[in-house]
Amino acid sequence: MSAVELLAQAQHILATRGTAGSASRMAAFLARRALEEIIEARCASLHASAPWATTRSKLLILRALDTADASDGAAIAWSRLSNACHLHAYEMQPSTAEVEHLCRVVTRLMPA
Repeated sequence: MSAVELLAQAQHILATRGTAGSASRMAAFLARRALEEIIEARCASLHASAPWATTRSKLLILRALDTADASDGAAIAWSRLSNACHLHAYEMQPSTAEVEHLCRVVTRLMPA
């Protein structure tokens, strides 16, 4: 699936909320995957494609070669989406509003 399709599916899940309370976590997984696709595309557009590298490494590439707004937005969104994806007994489920906001951040990072 492309980043656009992944984000559309995440937003659909958030809108329907028919997944017994885990909608926001599932949407976060899809949004994070979309963001990872976007990060890879941005690295490739900067002639620094590194498909074998971890996402953290790719974020460092963006920090060095992309604009500050794009690299900071990608790093913050990826970190927050990663936290939303992980289930811990002592943490609450991510809120729908939080994941919707992160989906909008990811959308802004998409190439034109």
